[in-house]
Amino acid sequence: MKDILIINFKRHGDIFQMGRLISSLKYKHPDSNISILINKEFETSAQTLGGIKQIFTLDRKRIVSYKKNKIYSDGFALDEFGKTIKEINKGWNLVINYSNDRISTSLTSYLAKEYKGIKFDTHCNVNYSNEWSIVFNDILTQQKYTPINFNDTYHKMCCLKENNSFNSLNVSNEYNKVCHQNFLKMRKSESKNNPKIIGLQLTASNLSKMIERSELIKLINELNNRVDTIPLLLIAPTSEERNFANKINSELDKKAVTIEAPFTALPSVLINCDILVTPDTAIKHVADILDVPLIELSMGPSPFLKQGTVNPESIIMTPRLKDRDFTYTASVHTEKQVRSNEVIKANDIIYGLEKYYLGFTDAKLENKEISVYRPENDEVGTFYKNIEGRFDAEIEISRYLSRDFILRKIERKSLSSHGIIESNLNFTSNWLEQTQGELIKSSRHVLAAIKTALAKDSQKLNEKLLEMNRYITSASDYCSLPFLFYKAKISNIDNPTIEEIENTLIGLKNDLQIQFEQVKEVSNLIRENRSKIRTESAKDFIHESRSE
Repeated sequence: MKDILIINFKRHGDIFQMGRLISSLKYKHPDSNISILINKEFETSAQTLGGIKQIFTLDRKRIVSYKKNKIYSDGFALDEFGKTIKEINKGWNLVINYSNDRISTSLTSYLAKEYKGIKFDTHCNVNYSNEWSIVFNDILTQQKYTPINFNDTYHKMCCLKENNSFNSLNVSNEYNKVCHQNFLKMRKSESKNNPKIIGLQLTASNLSKMIERSELIKLINELNNRVDTIPLLLIAPTSEERNFANKINSELDKKAVTIEAPFTALPSVLINCDILVTPDTAIKHVADILDVPLIELSMGPSPFLKQGTVNPESIIMTPRLKDRDFTYTASVHTEKQVRSNEVIKANDIIYGLEKYYLGFTDAKLENKEISVYRPENDEVGTFYKNIEGRFDAEIEISRYLSRDFILRKIERKSLSSHGIIESNLNFTSNWLEQTQGELIKSSRHVLAAIKTALAKDSQKLNEKLLEMNRYITSASDYCSLPFLFYKAKISNIDNPTIEEIENTLIGLKNDLQIQFEQVKEVSNLIRENRSKIRTESAKDFIHESRSE
């Protein structure tokens, strides 16, 4: 596999996260030449990635400017777009559609014989490279509490095992040397005993992702006053962030050191930090590649279940999931999103530092409205496990079984339990009973549709399919999964015949059977655990009786 093009029209964070995929590609195909196509405004982040032969850019802003400005003919926009097409129109051995948007999908269709992700056919129907591309394009976009994150889905979609051994960041030795010396001076200048340097990313692209200003000031003051920590304020070299940092520093009891770090210097700064505290920003993906542990503060629309930290040494703090609104819009924030950044307090972050990084094993989480997650590795990749705080059993069971279903369907493997089923046997049992009832309804709809398809009654079949589609809209995330796979397949067949619909419905019926098997296995697991509990209780009772 010699020449590979990755098309990624997403933002800085997604470009940094792409570094993990590039590392895995270089490990599997060490002689490959990997090029990327990105929007021009994110070129600075792409330049920090290693293992890239060439960066192609699409000047989206200029194209939009030509298109919207009535002075110019639309031909100017087409000419600008054509320049990029001419540059990238090469004989690629593989094109990876990383962003799966309409433009990237159109370009993939134009450029690729071999592709990963999705492309259009001649009728503008979506073609999927494999079932993992269905998961990325049609499943994760429809699930509120995503069972699998993007990074793992990209790797599965590209038939890769993740390997982060390749240096996927261009780290400057000169920056490293300067940063190391400055950080040593910082540690020695403070009258503290071997303090940890805590990098604090102050800002995020969305106000609802940032903790309240008063809590930020309280956090920095606390870190300044402790003998075991030194706060370090991290900002980008922009006047807006510089002014924000100056205002924060003016309100502190004692000024904190501030570092302006462009993307080219950011890796050198981060590897000299002991811990990073950050909201959902591009910086967390850089820290992940460098294996720098972090506390991710997930608030507002931040979709940590899709794009959270993947470092097992890191933790994620979030308001309880049921109170989260993950809807993203560029400028409008919902009431839930605005309120969510009021939940996590400075004391909660101090607790996270003490408990998980500073060795205070007796520290206790006082805030009952937040949850703490930690990335764990399993058969799929990174699973975000609720390790402390608010535990929403219904969400966690549904997420786990949805993850297990996808793995069983695509790879015919089952998932380790993560202890989720055993965490609340009574609730799990009740949830299973309700879910089994929902699955029975699902089966009735599907079997009725198959029956009419076998009878070749197209009018009744359309009626049954409409009933089934109405039912899907009210189904739970877990129970809707087989139907989402079905819709992805059937909606991309031009004028499907009754036979094609019948075959797709039979596939849907088989997927429902997987879910019935899951329910049966979990029910057996609950019985086994209850039996163990009864046996252990009986033993304890006999032991106590003999002692008396």
